[in-house]
Amino acid sequence: MADKPKVEDKKKDEAPQGISRRDLLVKSGIGVAGLVVGGAVGYGVIPKPEEPSTALPELWIGRNIANQSCMGCRLCQVACSQVKEQKIQPSIARVTVPQYYPGVEFPVLCYQCGDDAKCIEACPVQALSLDTSKKLNTIKIDTTKCLRTTKNGDCTLCADKCPGGAVTFHPTTKAPLICDLCDGDPACVKACYQGTLTLKGVKMAAVLPADIAVALADQYKVPPPPKTSMSDGKAVAMRDDDLFGDTV
Repeated sequence: MADKPKVEDKKKDEAPQGISRRDLLVKSGIGVAGLVVGGAVGYGVIPKPEEPSTALPELWIGRNIANQSCMGCRLCQVACSQVKEQKIQPSIARVTVPQYYPGVEFPVLCYQCGDDAKCIEACPVQALSLDTSKKLNTIKIDTTKCLRTTKNGDCTLCADKCPGGAVTFHPTTKAPLICDLCDGDPACVKACYQGTLTLKGVKMAAVLPADIAVALADQYKVPPPPKTSMSDGKAVAMRDDDLFGDTV
């Protein structure tokens, strides 16, 4: 079996206000789930991206998904739709909770990419812009420009280009739905009794939900039974270190 690639120890940045997007840390990816940006699974290292042009926002929503604390209760969606739309309707919330095999669930919402936001770049009519009024790096949506709301169009470029799959659309108005942190007091965080969503905490970089799910699902894999051999008429288990990944 080929030797495992050696991983150099790198000094962790000391960030008193959480983990910067600069480090592209999805904590579940190191030693827990093997998350790798781009969807490749099986490595414990997340490559460092280029230095972003936007400073870390003053507030962000931390996501504790490594321990899979999310119960799929969707109270975050209930709270969001109540605050934003004055009704309980998860489909119009700015946060989604997709479910993947074998029962992996976690919240997905805007990653506050700042000046690197691909949704802004993708909009052909400049209906999306970076709202820096409260230093939150959230996305402002101008429905007077959006092709979906002004022309009843079916443009989905903002959602297509979002690297984290965090843009959805209102089923009635057709407007893009993107989390704006409730202007600094996110209702979803207050509703999450499991602590999966927090103020600050783990600052994730944008990763497609399907890629996160594949990595988290690895925790459910059961190793194959050990090989056996016969000794004095009895079956004896043979240790095979490679089955468990610890090559000797």
